[in-house]
Amino acid sequence: MNQSEYNSVHSKASKVWNACGYLRLSHEDGDKEESNSITGQKNLIRDYFNHHPEIVECGMKVDDGFSGSSFERPAFQEMMADVKAGKINCIVVKDLSRFGRNYLDAGEYIERIFPFLGIRFIAINDNYDSLHRNNQSDEFVIPFKNLINEAYCRDTSVKIRSQLEIKRRRGDFIGSFAVYGYLKDPENKNHLVIDEFAADVVRDIFRWKIEGISAGDIADRLNRDGILAPLDYKKSQGLHFATPFGINARSSWNATTILRILKNPVYTGVLEQGKNTTPSYKVKRRIEKPREEWNVVKGMHEAVIDQHDFEVVQKVLSMDTRTSPGNDAVELFSGMVYCGECGAAMVRKTVPSGKKKYIYYVCAAHKNEKTCYAHSLRDSILEEIVLESVKRQVQNVLGMEKILELTETAILQQAGVKKHQGRLDKKNEEIGRYQRLLCSLYENLTEGVIDREEYRGLKTNYTALLSEAERQAEAIRTEIGRIMESGVEGKSWIDQFRKYQNLTMLDRAVVVSLIERILIYKDKQVEIVYNWQDEYQWLTGLLLQAQNMALPSGTGVM
Repeated sequence: MNQSEYNSVHSKASKVWNACGYLRLSHEDGDKEESNSITGQKNLIRDYFNHHPEIVECGMKVDDGFSGSSFERPAFQEMMADVKAGKINCIVVKDLSRFGRNYLDAGEYIERIFPFLGIRFIAINDNYDSLHRNNQSDEFVIPFKNLINEAYCRDTSVKIRSQLEIKRRRGDFIGSFAVYGYLKDPENKNHLVIDEFAADVVRDIFRWKIEGISAGDIADRLNRDGILAPLDYKKSQGLHFATPFGINARSSWNATTILRILKNPVYTGVLEQGKNTTPSYKVKRRIEKPREEWNVVKGMHEAVIDQHDFEVVQKVLSMDTRTSPGNDAVELFSGMVYCGECGAAMVRKTVPSGKKKYIYYVCAAHKNEKTCYAHSLRDSILEEIVLESVKRQVQNVLGMEKILELTETAILQQAGVKKHQGRLDKKNEEIGRYQRLLCSLYENLTEGVIDREEYRGLKTNYTALLSEAERQAEAIRTEIGRIMESGVEGKSWIDQFRKYQNLTMLDRAVVVSLIERILIYKDKQVEIVYNWQDEYQWLTGLLLQAQNMALPSGTGVM
């Protein structure tokens, strides 16, 4: 070292350094040791200050809960602002891993940015001080340590991703906060339990939507009633919940929040997780994953909303159900009525006659494009027709249920199993065919009938078809087992009709719950397609099979 270099170093060593201690902790990249705690880091840095009187503490910046893979951390950025403002000229950290785990960015700061700004950088446990750096050894050791820190961060990130994926697949809830309507189970943070107060609000939201109330009007009702919106409700429960969407001192219900609740299958006991991810541990930008890659697990927590009601709401949301001026609910048949001739929607049209107004349903295709017949039907007449039809359908379904109760369980089981057994036999034949085709492929290859590329393609195709057929066969066997246990296939849909056995007038809930669509033909005939039409027809056929099986041989049914 020549005299000039010695004087420069001596001058820097004797000056007073305004220092900032920087502390970082992140459980995401494996910083779980007690020695890495914020308190531990702070004590170590302050002890270093005490033994170096030329270094004056001018503050401590703490990033608690931030990964070292990125330097986009709030406290770090505040510290760099102080550097640029000339408030500090020295930065002290416990070790290089606390500073950052990104090899390139950490090297950029240590090798270029800090020297350019005249910043002294000290990593205590790594015995690194930029004021007394050994150019030959530090040029090799410091980048190597940064590289090791990045590799550690990458390895930890892979392990954490794998652990979270396993948890999602087995149905563990891994969110930071439970969705509105639920709480984290005090005995198991990965399990959801119902929050009765919020769940009742959710039930009201679904009920109002089925009754035809718009999302905006539902939000207005909740705000008028003083019901806390989800953000404020979480805060009232003592949860430190924050969101970038909160811009007011107190949040309020809005149509977007209502629709988010109405579309969330979590309320039926279904967990949908893993919907988005980050490209890597370095890039924090969230990207959407294809739906087939989501982790969907059913029955992991108690449902707040019945599956049928949830499906009805999804159907309602898919309709064009705008409210009429002055009304806060949609019309009785809104989005349900179609032309039986062309399939177009039937629209409501008001026709004034003197001092009265009459409402008709007319074909939209004829009204707009004149491509269908000019036919219409009064709304009052349609309502009478639908009411009588619903009453008859309810009685038919409940009458069928009574017959089921009088029919021997064993006979119903035999009839139900017989249909499924036929399907299973055909599926087993299909499986056998694919197995034989796979066996013959190699022979065709060796005999030169097909080349290797054709062999690989056919093998992949037949293997996929075989797997799908085996999956379907297993599903049929499961269904047969369920029939043998319960006596007859699920009858929960009958309960939906039972709700309306004393029906005297129609409302929106009846229409959307029981009816799939209403068709009006040019001769004013009305066809009503009910939900569970297939189940109804199958049950009718099952009863006929059971009746035939119960008759003595040689007799017939008139």
